[in-house]
Amino acid sequence: MKTCAMCDIKFNDGVQCSNCKKHLDFVCASITEGGWRKLGTDRRAQWKCPTCRISSPSPPNTEPATMEAILAEIKDMKRQLLELPKLANDIRDIKDELSQVKSTCESTEQKLEEYGSRLTVVEDKVNKLEKLQEVITCLQTDLEKVKFDFASQEHRSRLNNVEIKGIPTKKGENLFSIMETIGRKISFNCPKSQINYISRVPMYNSNDKFIVVSFLNRYVKEDFIAAARANKELSTADIGFQGATQRIYVNDHLSIEHKKLLTKVKAIAKERNYQYVWVKHGKIHVLKNQSTKLIIIRKEADLNKIV
Repeated sequence: MKTCAMCDIKFNDGVQCSNCKKHLDFVCASITEGGWRKLGTDRRAQWKCPTCRISSPSPPNTEPATMEAILAEIKDMKRQLLELPKLANDIRDIKDELSQVKSTCESTEQKLEEYGSRLTVVEDKVNKLEKLQEVITCLQTDLEKVKFDFASQEHRSRLNNVEIKGIPTKKGENLFSIMETIGRKISFNCPKSQINYISRVPMYNSNDKFIVVSFLNRYVKEDFIAAARANKELSTADIGFQGATQRIYVNDHLSIEHKKLLTKVKAIAKERNYQYVWVKHGKIHVLKNQSTKLIIIRKEADLNKIV
Protein backbone atom coordinates (compact mmCIF):
# COMPACT_ATOMS: atom_id res chain seq x y z
CA MET A 1 0.00 0.00 0.00
CA LYS A 2 1.51 3.35 -1.13
CA THR A 3 0.47 6.96 -0.50
CA CYS A 4 -0.01 9.39 -3.39
CA ALA A 5 2.45 12.30 -3.13
CA MET A 6 -0.13 14.75 -4.53
CA CYS A 7 -3.50 13.84 -2.94
CA ASP A 8 -2.14 11.92 0.06
CA ILE A 9 -4.55 9.01 -0.59
CA LYS A 10 -3.37 5.45 -0.23
CA PHE A 11 -3.48 3.16 -3.27
CA ASN A 12 -2.41 -0.32 -4.32
CA ASP A 13 -1.42 0.30 -7.90
CA GLY A 14 0.01 3.46 -9.44
CA VAL A 15 3.15 5.01 -10.97
CA GLN A 16 6.57 6.25 -9.81
CA CYS A 17 8.36 9.27 -11.24
CA SER A 18 11.85 8.43 -12.55
CA ASN A 19 13.04 11.92 -11.64
CA CYS A 20 11.64 12.71 -8.13
CA LYS A 21 10.92 9.06 -7.26
CA LYS A 22 7.51 10.02 -5.87
CA HIS A 23 4.59 7.60 -6.03
CA LEU A 24 1.33 8.80 -7.53
CA ASP A 25 -2.03 7.21 -8.26
CA PHE A 26 -3.18 7.10 -11.88
CA VAL A 27 -5.54 10.10 -11.50
CA CYS A 28 -2.89 12.45 -10.10
CA ALA A 29 -0.35 11.13 -12.62
CA SER A 30 -2.72 12.15 -15.46
CA ILE A 31 -2.48 8.73 -17.07
CA THR A 32 -4.84 5.78 -17.25
CA GLU A 33 -3.93 2.35 -15.97
CA GLY A 34 -4.19 0.99 -19.53
CA GLY A 35 -1.99 3.77 -20.90
CA TRP A 36 0.64 3.05 -18.25
CA ARG A 37 0.69 -0.65 -19.13
CA LYS A 38 1.14 0.14 -22.85
CA LEU A 39 4.29 2.22 -22.22
CA GLY A 40 6.44 -0.86 -21.78
CA THR A 41 9.26 -1.42 -19.31
CA ASP A 42 11.79 1.03 -20.83
CA ARG A 43 9.43 3.95 -21.20
CA ARG A 44 7.96 3.38 -17.73
CA ALA A 45 11.50 3.55 -16.33
CA GLN A 46 11.93 7.02 -17.95
CA TRP A 47 8.46 8.32 -17.09
CA LYS A 48 8.26 11.66 -15.28
CA CYS A 49 5.41 13.10 -13.26
CA PRO A 50 3.67 16.29 -14.54
CA THR A 51 5.60 18.46 -12.07
CA CYS A 52 9.01 17.15 -13.17
CA ARG A 53 8.08 17.43 -16.86
CA ILE A 54 7.37 21.14 -16.38
CA SER A 55 10.47 21.85 -14.27
CA SER A 56 12.87 19.92 -16.49
CA PRO A 57 11.82 20.19 -20.13
CA SER A 58 13.46 17.93 -22.64
CA PRO A 59 16.73 19.38 -23.98
CA PRO A 60 16.53 20.72 -27.51
CA ASN A 61 17.90 18.63 -30.28
CA THR A 62 21.42 20.00 -30.84
CA GLU A 63 22.20 17.55 -33.63
CA PRO A 64 23.18 19.61 -36.71
CA ALA A 65 20.65 19.46 -39.55
CA THR A 66 21.81 17.83 -42.76
CA MET A 67 20.69 18.61 -46.30
CA GLU A 68 19.18 15.17 -46.62
CA ALA A 69 17.15 15.68 -43.44
CA ILE A 70 15.91 19.09 -44.60
CA LEU A 71 14.94 17.71 -48.01
CA ALA A 72 13.15 14.80 -46.37
CA GLU A 73 11.20 17.19 -44.16
CA ILE A 74 10.31 19.40 -47.17
CA LYS A 75 9.23 16.32 -49.13
CA ASP A 76 7.06 15.20 -46.22
CA MET A 77 5.53 18.67 -45.96
CA LYS A 78 4.77 18.69 -49.73
CA ARG A 79 3.16 15.27 -49.40
CA GLN A 80 0.97 16.55 -46.58
CA LEU A 81 0.11 19.68 -48.60
CA LEU A 82 -1.12 17.49 -51.46
CA GLU A 83 -3.84 16.24 -49.12
CA LEU A 84 -5.12 19.78 -48.40
CA PRO A 85 -7.55 20.08 -51.40
CA LYS A 86 -9.14 16.75 -50.59
CA LEU A 87 -9.30 17.73 -46.93
CA ALA A 88 -10.92 21.06 -47.88
CA ASN A 89 -13.50 19.23 -50.02
CA ASP A 90 -14.21 16.86 -47.17
CA ILE A 91 -14.68 19.81 -44.83
CA ARG A 92 -17.09 21.46 -47.32
CA ASP A 93 -19.05 18.21 -47.62
CA ILE A 94 -19.21 17.92 -43.86
CA LYS A 95 -20.41 21.53 -43.59
CA ASP A 96 -23.13 20.85 -46.21
CA GLU A 97 -24.22 17.72 -44.41
CA LEU A 98 -24.25 19.57 -41.09
CA SER A 99 -26.35 22.30 -42.71
CA GLN A 100 -28.83 19.70 -43.96
CA VAL A 101 -28.90 18.03 -40.56
CA LYS A 102 -29.50 21.41 -38.93
CA SER A 103 -32.34 22.14 -41.37
CA THR A 104 -33.84 18.70 -40.76
CA CYS A 105 -33.54 19.15 -37.01
CA GLU A 106 -35.27 22.53 -37.19
CA SER A 107 -38.08 21.03 -39.31
CA THR A 108 -38.35 18.07 -36.95
CA GLU A 109 -38.41 20.38 -33.95
CA GLN A 110 -41.23 22.37 -35.54
CA LYS A 111 -43.19 19.19 -36.24
CA LEU A 112 -42.54 17.93 -32.71
CA GLU A 113 -43.90 21.19 -31.31
CA GLU A 114 -46.95 20.84 -33.57
CA TYR A 115 -47.44 17.22 -32.51
CA GLY A 116 -46.95 18.24 -28.89
CA SER A 117 -49.72 20.84 -29.22
CA ARG A 118 -52.01 18.28 -30.86
CA LEU A 119 -51.16 15.74 -28.17
CA THR A 120 -52.07 18.27 -25.48
CA VAL A 121 -55.44 18.85 -27.15
CA VAL A 122 -56.02 15.09 -27.43
CA GLU A 123 -55.05 14.55 -23.77
CA ASP A 124 -57.53 17.27 -22.73
CA LYS A 125 -60.25 15.56 -24.76
CA VAL A 126 -59.35 12.17 -23.30
CA ASN A 127 -59.53 13.60 -19.77
CA LYS A 128 -62.93 15.10 -20.54
CA LEU A 129 -64.10 11.80 -22.04
CA GLU A 130 -62.86 9.89 -18.99
CA LYS A 131 -64.78 12.25 -16.71
CA LEU A 132 -67.82 11.92 -18.97
CA GLN A 133 -67.48 8.14 -18.85
CA GLU A 134 -67.46 8.30 -15.05
CA VAL A 135 -70.66 10.36 -15.15
CA ILE A 136 -72.24 7.90 -17.62
CA THR A 137 -71.22 4.96 -15.44
CA CYS A 138 -72.79 6.61 -12.39
CA LEU A 139 -75.95 7.37 -14.37
CA GLN A 140 -76.09 3.78 -15.63
CA THR A 141 -75.72 2.53 -12.07
CA ASP A 142 -78.48 4.86 -10.90
CA LEU A 143 -80.69 3.83 -13.83
CA GLU A 144 -80.17 0.14 -13.09
CA LYS A 145 -81.06 0.77 -9.45
CA VAL A 146 -84.19 2.69 -10.46
CA LYS A 147 -85.17 -0.08 -12.90
CA PHE A 148 -84.56 -2.71 -10.22
CA ASP A 149 -86.56 -0.75 -7.63
CA PHE A 150 -89.39 -0.23 -10.10
CA ALA A 151 -89.41 -3.92 -11.08
CA SER A 152 -89.34 -4.91 -7.41
CA GLN A 153 -92.21 -2.57 -6.63
CA GLU A 154 -94.22 -3.89 -9.58
CA HIS A 155 -93.44 -7.45 -8.51
CA ARG A 156 -94.59 -6.75 -4.93
CA SER A 157 -97.80 -5.18 -6.23
CA ARG A 158 -98.64 -8.50 -7.95
CA LEU A 159 -97.91 -10.86 -5.08
CA ASN A 160 -101.64 -11.23 -4.30
CA ASN A 161 -102.56 -11.78 -7.97
CA VAL A 162 -103.37 -14.95 -9.91
CA GLU A 163 -103.14 -15.28 -13.68
CA ILE A 164 -105.63 -17.66 -15.38
CA LYS A 165 -105.00 -18.61 -19.01
CA GLY A 166 -106.95 -20.77 -21.44
CA ILE A 167 -110.51 -19.54 -20.80
CA PRO A 168 -112.05 -18.10 -23.99
CA THR A 169 -113.65 -14.66 -23.84
CA LYS A 170 -117.45 -14.60 -23.95
CA LYS A 171 -119.68 -11.64 -24.53
CA GLY A 172 -121.45 -10.69 -21.30
CA GLU A 173 -119.37 -13.12 -19.24
CA ASN A 174 -119.37 -12.96 -15.44
CA LEU A 175 -115.81 -13.41 -14.21
CA PHE A 176 -116.92 -13.91 -10.60
CA SER A 177 -119.15 -16.80 -11.74
CA ILE A 178 -116.21 -18.32 -13.62
CA MET A 179 -114.10 -18.09 -10.43
CA GLU A 180 -116.86 -19.79 -8.41
CA THR A 181 -117.08 -22.61 -11.00
CA ILE A 182 -113.32 -23.09 -10.94
CA GLY A 183 -113.41 -23.11 -7.12
CA ARG A 184 -116.02 -25.88 -7.09
CA LYS A 185 -114.02 -27.92 -9.61
CA ILE A 186 -110.77 -27.72 -7.63
CA SER A 187 -112.59 -28.05 -4.26
CA PHE A 188 -111.57 -24.62 -3.04
CA ASN A 189 -114.07 -22.27 -1.44
CA CYS A 190 -113.34 -18.82 -2.83
CA PRO A 191 -116.02 -16.33 -1.73
CA LYS A 192 -116.38 -13.05 -3.56
CA SER A 193 -115.43 -11.23 -0.37
CA GLN A 194 -111.83 -12.54 -0.69
CA ILE A 195 -111.35 -10.95 -4.13
CA ASN A 196 -110.08 -7.39 -4.43
CA TYR A 197 -110.69 -7.18 -8.18
CA ILE A 198 -110.97 -9.43 -11.25
CA SER A 199 -110.53 -8.45 -14.89
CA ARG A 200 -109.42 -9.49 -18.36
CA VAL A 201 -105.90 -8.40 -19.40
CA PRO A 202 -104.55 -8.45 -23.00
CA MET A 203 -101.83 -11.02 -23.70
CA TYR A 204 -98.56 -9.98 -25.33
CA ASN A 205 -98.52 -10.68 -29.10
CA SER A 206 -101.99 -12.26 -28.96
CA ASN A 207 -105.61 -11.32 -29.44
CA ASP A 208 -106.59 -13.43 -26.42
CA LYS A 209 -106.99 -12.06 -22.92
CA PHE A 210 -106.22 -13.86 -19.68
CA ILE A 211 -107.97 -13.33 -16.36
CA VAL A 212 -106.21 -11.59 -13.47
CA VAL A 213 -107.63 -12.14 -10.01
CA SER A 214 -106.34 -10.02 -7.12
CA PHE A 215 -106.96 -11.54 -3.69
CA LEU A 216 -107.15 -9.55 -0.49
CA ASN A 217 -105.07 -12.14 1.32
CA ARG A 218 -101.85 -13.55 -0.06
CA TYR A 219 -102.23 -16.87 1.73
CA VAL A 220 -105.68 -17.38 0.21
CA LYS A 221 -104.11 -16.74 -3.20
CA GLU A 222 -101.36 -19.31 -2.55
CA ASP A 223 -103.91 -21.89 -1.41
CA PHE A 224 -106.01 -21.25 -4.53
CA ILE A 225 -102.98 -21.80 -6.83
CA ALA A 226 -102.01 -24.98 -4.93
CA ALA A 227 -105.55 -26.40 -5.30
CA ALA A 228 -105.64 -25.54 -9.01
CA ARG A 229 -102.25 -27.14 -9.65
CA ALA A 230 -103.36 -30.27 -7.83
CA ASN A 231 -106.04 -30.63 -10.52
CA LYS A 232 -103.59 -30.94 -13.43
CA GLU A 233 -106.26 -31.73 -16.01
CA LEU A 234 -108.40 -28.63 -15.38
CA SER A 235 -109.97 -27.64 -18.71
CA THR A 236 -112.67 -25.45 -20.24
CA ALA A 237 -115.03 -28.45 -20.35
CA ASP A 238 -114.83 -28.64 -16.54
CA ILE A 239 -116.30 -25.17 -16.18
CA GLY A 240 -119.11 -25.58 -18.74
CA PHE A 241 -117.55 -24.34 -22.01
CA GLN A 242 -118.76 -26.08 -25.19
CA GLY A 243 -116.64 -26.88 -28.25
CA ALA A 244 -112.97 -27.77 -28.36
CA THR A 245 -111.51 -28.43 -24.94
CA GLN A 246 -108.63 -26.21 -23.77
CA ARG A 247 -106.34 -26.67 -20.82
CA ILE A 248 -106.68 -24.02 -18.10
CA TYR A 249 -103.48 -22.76 -16.44
CA VAL A 250 -103.44 -21.05 -13.04
CA ASN A 251 -100.17 -19.29 -12.09
CA ASP A 252 -98.72 -16.33 -10.23
CA HIS A 253 -99.28 -13.04 -12.00
CA LEU A 254 -95.61 -12.20 -12.61
CA SER A 255 -94.25 -8.90 -13.91
CA ILE A 256 -92.83 -8.77 -17.42
CA GLU A 257 -89.25 -8.81 -16.08
CA HIS A 258 -89.97 -11.86 -13.90
CA LYS A 259 -91.64 -13.64 -16.82
CA LYS A 260 -88.51 -13.08 -18.90
CA LEU A 261 -86.40 -14.33 -15.99
CA LEU A 262 -88.63 -17.42 -15.64
CA THR A 263 -88.17 -18.17 -19.37
CA LYS A 264 -84.39 -18.02 -18.97
CA VAL A 265 -84.51 -20.22 -15.87
CA LYS A 266 -86.56 -22.86 -17.68
CA ALA A 267 -84.14 -22.87 -20.64
CA ILE A 268 -81.05 -23.26 -18.44
CA ALA A 269 -82.74 -25.84 -16.21
CA LYS A 270 -83.69 -27.94 -19.24
CA GLU A 271 -80.17 -27.68 -20.63
CA ARG A 272 -78.66 -28.80 -17.30
CA ASN A 273 -81.17 -31.55 -16.56
CA TYR A 274 -83.04 -29.89 -13.70
CA GLN A 275 -86.35 -31.66 -13.10
CA TYR A 276 -88.41 -29.02 -11.31
CA VAL A 277 -89.05 -25.30 -11.91
CA TRP A 278 -92.01 -23.57 -10.24
CA VAL A 279 -93.12 -20.24 -8.81
CA LYS A 280 -94.28 -19.79 -5.23
CA HIS A 281 -94.83 -16.56 -3.29
CA GLY A 282 -93.65 -14.73 -6.41
CA LYS A 283 -90.22 -16.43 -6.29
CA ILE A 284 -88.80 -18.81 -8.87
CA HIS A 285 -87.79 -22.17 -7.37
CA VAL A 286 -85.42 -24.64 -9.07
CA LEU A 287 -84.66 -28.21 -7.98
CA LYS A 288 -82.47 -30.67 -9.87
CA ASN A 289 -83.85 -33.73 -8.08
CA GLN A 290 -85.20 -34.77 -4.69
CA SER A 291 -81.72 -35.19 -3.20
CA THR A 292 -80.33 -31.76 -4.17
CA LYS A 293 -80.57 -28.35 -2.55
CA LEU A 294 -83.39 -26.00 -3.51
CA ILE A 295 -82.36 -22.91 -5.47
CA ILE A 296 -84.36 -19.65 -5.40
CA ILE A 297 -83.91 -17.22 -8.29
CA ARG A 298 -84.78 -13.60 -7.50
CA LYS A 299 -82.68 -11.77 -10.11
CA GLU A 300 -80.69 -12.50 -13.25
CA ALA A 301 -77.40 -12.75 -11.36
CA ASP A 302 -78.85 -15.77 -9.53
CA LEU A 303 -78.82 -17.75 -12.80
CA ASN A 304 -75.19 -18.59 -11.99
CA LYS A 305 -76.50 -20.79 -9.17
CA ILE A 306 -77.91 -23.25 -11.72
CA VAL A 307 -74.82 -25.39 -12.37
